[in-house]
Parts: sequence; structure tokens; C-alpha cells
Amino acid sequence: MRNTVAILGIPIDDLNTEQVMERLDEFVASQRFHQVATANTDFLIQGLDDPELKAILWTVDLVVPDGMPIVLASKWLDAPLKERVTGADLVPMLAQRAAQKGYKIFMLGGKPENAQKAKLWMEKENPGLQIVGCSSPAPSHIVTMDNEKILAEIEAAQPDILLVAFGNPKQEKWIHMHRDRLNVPVCIGVGGTFDFLAGATVRAPEWMQKSGFEWLHRLCQEPKRLWRRYMRDIVHFARFITLQLWVMRRRKRTQGKARVADITLGDCTVISLVGSLDSKQLAKFQAKAEHALNLPSHLVLDLQNTTDMDSAILGTLLNLPKRAAFVGREVRLVGVPSHLKSVLKISQAQSRLRVYQTFTDALRGQLPETLEVRTTLRGSLAALVLDGAANEENRPYLELHLRQLPNFLDHVELDMREVDFLDIGTLALLHRFAEERKKFGCDVSLMPGEAVGRLLAREKLTTAFDVVSSLSKAA
Repeated sequence: MRNTVAILGIPIDDLNTEQVMERLDEFVASQRFHQVATANTDFLIQGLDDPELKAILWTVDLVVPDGMPIVLASKWLDAPLKERVTGADLVPMLAQRAAQKGYKIFMLGGKPENAQKAKLWMEKENPGLQIVGCSSPAPSHIVTMDNEKILAEIEAAQPDILLVAFGNPKQEKWIHMHRDRLNVPVCIGVGGTFDFLAGATVRAPEWMQKSGFEWLHRLCQEPKRLWRRYMRDIVHFARFITLQLWVMRRRKRTQGKARVADITLGDCTVISLVGSLDSKQLAKFQAKAEHALNLPSHLVLDLQNTTDMDSAILGTLLNLPKRAAFVGREVRLVGVPSHLKSVLKISQAQSRLRVYQTFTDALRGQLPETLEVRTTLRGSLAALVLDGAANEENRPYLELHLRQLPNFLDHVELDMREVDFLDIGTLALLHRFAEERKKFGCDVSLMPGEAVGRLLAREKLTTAFDVVSSLSKAA
């Protein structure tokens, strides 16, 4: 089970550089898709305002701390990470490893001239390195870009490692959006690493990197582009880390011994976390959770007698739903004290965890939230009302409704006022649907609610759809 530290609600893996390389070797050997994120301060701050990015970071297979402020914050939270692991350092080491072990690399994104220079540099420094593709698509939003062409190139090349340099969060969303098509063991968002390798951007001296002032060096290089972002990141990071510190430390630690105990009730294993939990209890907690998830039972975490938990325990808590889903199980929390609810709220992690009010409810469980789609036809007009979370899990259900619409329609209305979550993949599905219908003279209009409206504005996609303030009444 992964050892992670939760910072601003994101579980960061506690690994040094060599351990990261060993983990990547394991990913390649598995021949299964894995997504890796290199998270810096800006990454975490964007996650606070972007629910989809945060949800992606909860489900990726490895998150490395690409920023000294993150490492420093982990020390303040009494759960210190081993070291900073940057994408700019990771890619050259990965190229060296690939040359030694025969891994094939595909480079995607970046400016064409910089990507080519980076490719030549890596090949020169690592004789025998197999770079089987280097593609720099024209700048475009991931919803509107020619994804089929890109995916076909990658499928033909059959790489072991895919380096995506679209910048955050575009690269993370693109990888996550196409993970069912990407038969690549290691997919990493590498941001501006190609620019560093090409020499187009000069890295800070080593002393600035180690002391946490690399951001200042970057700011001096590109002040007009970076000053607003850095000011926002500094202010928000300091604010939210201070809140997390205050919430997690305001309770006095109990004098009694912390305990992790488990029992079996019906088709559930109940693990009780008692007292002040920190890294001393982490291994026992993980072992009991792993054992429970290997049984044909769901996992119920009883927190009613939990007085405190540090960021390492919280990091494992955030990882458990992914581990449980992998084996077809659920993780359910019950008896969450008010101060721990505050920790989850400050970390914006409450949506990651299934919290129940009573043991009876937790033992029974409940069906996951689904998307309801209601279709009404009147002559050449169709109206679809969507209600719930429009995400990857129910995307096939929505696509089925869209495909069942007759071809003679002149207009399709999408009423999304009651949609409380929409991801990029589903938005891309709706965009493809609208473009396909347009070829047959059918207009598609969309009426967003608050959640969808925020997404369209954040992604600057308002003009990509016929967005209306009201729809005609088809019923």
C-alpha cells in the first residue's frame, strides 16, 4: 500500500528519487496503464478550484512532490516527505533508465522546435535510447483537438513510457481522459521539461533548487507571464496550509495509547481508529486495511474515538477508495468527529470519502450516485434533461441516450441545470455529438447550471457550444 502525505487534500507519495525510479520499473513490468503526476505548488492550488483535477489526483498511481514548498509543508505537518522529485530531474533519469533497460519513449506536446531539441539531447546523452515518437500537436483545447490522430500515433509506436508536455492541468486531464485507449504502462505529465532539456529555459542554480527559491529564478526569467500565478500561489498556499495546520493541531493529543482494532460484521470489516494517530500506527493501519480489502468484504472505518490524525494517516485514508475500487470493494466512514470533518472540509476531501451517520447505514451501504437522463421528443425537437454527476462511470449510459436519438431531428436541447459534476471526457463526448449532428443540419444547444457553467468558463469553452439561458419546452 502506498505511503502518502496529504497536503491540501492531495496524497503525495513519500518516496525518494531512486524509489520513484523503482516504482516506474514496476509499472513498466506490469504492462498496465499507470498515470504519474509531478505536483508543484501551482498544481495543488489549481486543484482547490478545479474539482476534476483534484479527482484525477486522487486516482493517479503516483504523485511526486515537484516543489520545495510541498516538502517544507510536509515537515510543518509532522509527516516529512523524503525529498523533492522534480519532473525536470526525473525525465533525464528516466531516459537513462530506458536506454539501459530497452524501454521505448514517446514524446507528446511542447513547442515543436524545443521537443525536437530535447529529443536529440536525450538520444545524444543516452546511446541506444529508443524514442519512438515525438509529436507536437497545434495548440488547441483537449476537447477540440484531433485526439484520434494522436492516439493512433501512440498505438502504432507501442511505447513503454509516454511523456506529455501540455502543461498542467491539460496534460493530466488528457492522460486521464484517454486512459482506456492508452495501452502505455507509464504516462507522465512533464510540463515544461522539454524546454529545460532543449536549453530554451535555464534552470536555477542547484543551491536555489535545494533551498526552495527556484521559483524566484523562473520569475526573473519570465516576469510578465509568471508574476500573477506566483503571487496567487504564494497567498493561497500559505493560507490553506495555515488552515490545515490549525485544524489538525488544535486538538490536544490524548495521553492514552492509540489503537487500531478490527472486527468482522456481516459482509464488512470494521476497523476502529482510537486516539491520536500518526506515523507510528500507520503500518498497522495499512496492514489491517489491506487484509480487509483482500477479503470478500467492504471496509468500514470507525472514527468516533479518533482524536487526531496526522497527514500521513490522512494520505492513506484518501488512497483507500482507489485501492478498494480495484478489488470491487467500498470504504465507508462512520462516526466522524466534528474536528475531523473540519480537516476533511479544509482539505476539500469530503467528496472523496463516503461518510455515513450511523453504523446501520454504513453496514448497509448505498448505491453510488448515478446520472439520470430523461428524453422528451416533440416533432423534430428533442430535449434531454441530465441530473446528477456526468462522469466517466456513467458516460456510456449518456452516450447510449445520445445514440438513440432519431436522425431526422432539427434541434437537440441539453438541459444541464441539475448536473453537479461534469468531467472533460463527458464534455468531449457532448462536443463530438454536437459536431456530428451539425453535419446533418441539426443544432445542439446547452443550458448549463452552476457546476457546468463554472467548468465552461474555467476551460474557456463557452464559445465551443451553443450555450443558452433558457430552453424551449419540449414536454
